[in-house]
Amino acid sequence: MKRQLVKELLRAHIERDDPAFRKAALQLVSAESAAGHTRAAEELRELLTRAASPTQKGRTGLIVDIAQPRGDLAELLEGSHRSERFKDIVLCDDTAQVLERIVHENRQRSSLQGWGVQPRRKLLFFGPPGCGKTLAASVLAGELGMPLMTVRFDALFSRFLGATANHLRLIFQEMPKRPGVYFFDEFDAVAKKRGDQQDVGEMRRIVTSFLQLIDSDKSPSLLIAATNHVDLLDHAVFRRFDASVAFNKPNQKQLVALLKLKLARFRVDPRVITKIAKRYEGISYADATRSCEDAIRSMALDRRVQLTEADLLDSFGKIAAVQERQPAPRS
Repeated sequence: MKRQLVKELLRAHIERDDPAFRKAALQLVSAESAAGHTRAAEELRELLTRAASPTQKGRTGLIVDIAQPRGDLAELLEGSHRSERFKDIVLCDDTAQVLERIVHENRQRSSLQGWGVQPRRKLLFFGPPGCGKTLAASVLAGELGMPLMTVRFDALFSRFLGATANHLRLIFQEMPKRPGVYFFDEFDAVAKKRGDQQDVGEMRRIVTSFLQLIDSDKSPSLLIAATNHVDLLDHAVFRRFDASVAFNKPNQKQLVALLKLKLARFRVDPRVITKIAKRYEGISYADATRSCEDAIRSMALDRRVQLTEADLLDSFGKIAAVQERQPAPRS
C-alpha cells in the first residue's frame, strides 16, 4: 500500500495536482498511524501543516481532513485530533498500566503481527460518570497519533426501521479506511440486554447487528465503548472486547495528584491540597476538576493572582452540596 501511495505522491507532484497530492499524503499519514508508527505520522502531519498556505489552511484545513468525515458520515461521527497525553490524566495504577500496555501494543503492531498476533484494540470502559472514560479515549488517540472519532448518538438512532443498523454499518465500513480511535459513549444505548421487558424488536436487531459488525472488524482502528451502567449490557457483548477497563472514583492519593495537576500554575500549600483531598474523598474526577476551575474563576473575578484555601474550600463545598441533593444512581 505504501509503495502505491509513494507512486501517487510522485505522480501528483510531477503533474502539479495539488488535491491528489494532499489526498495521497493524508492517506500515507493514516497508514503510518495504523502501522503503529506514531512518531512518523506526527512528523508527516506537521510537514503537511507547514506546507499549506494560509489560504489552503482556511479553505480545506489539512489537519482536519484526516479527522473530519465526509458525506453521510459527517452526521454520524465527530472527528478531531487530540493533544492529551498520559501526563494529562490521573488514574489508578491498574487502569493506567492497562492503557499504557494498549498503547505499547498498538505502536508495535508490526512486531506483533510478525508473530501471528494482533494488538488489543477493542476496549470496554465502564464505571461511574465523571471518572475519566472520555478523557482516557482522548489520551489514547493523542498517544497513538490517531484522530478521535466520536459517534453521535443523536444521529445514530433513527425512527425508520433498519436505519440505525445501517448507520452502524457505515461507521464500521469507515474504520479500515480512516484509522482512528472510534468512541461509542453511552454504549448501553446500543448494546442493551436483549429480552428486557421493555425491549422492542428494533433494539434486538441493533444489538445483533453490532455483534456481527464487531466480530467481522479487522481494521487497524481502536474501538472504545464506554458505559456508566455495565449491568445493562447484553451478556454477549463482553466477550467481543479484548479488554474491559474499570474507571472508579479517585481515592485520596489520586485526588491529591489531580489537584496538583490542575493547580500547577499556583503556589498552593501542599497541606491545603491534602486537607481538601481528605475532606472530599469520594468526589469524581470531573467534579474535582470543576471545583478547581470554579475556584480559579472566583480568584480572577476578585482581581487576584493567587488562589487561597478559602477559594478551594468554597468551590468544593458547593459542588459536594449539589451532589448530595441529587438522587442516588440506579443500581
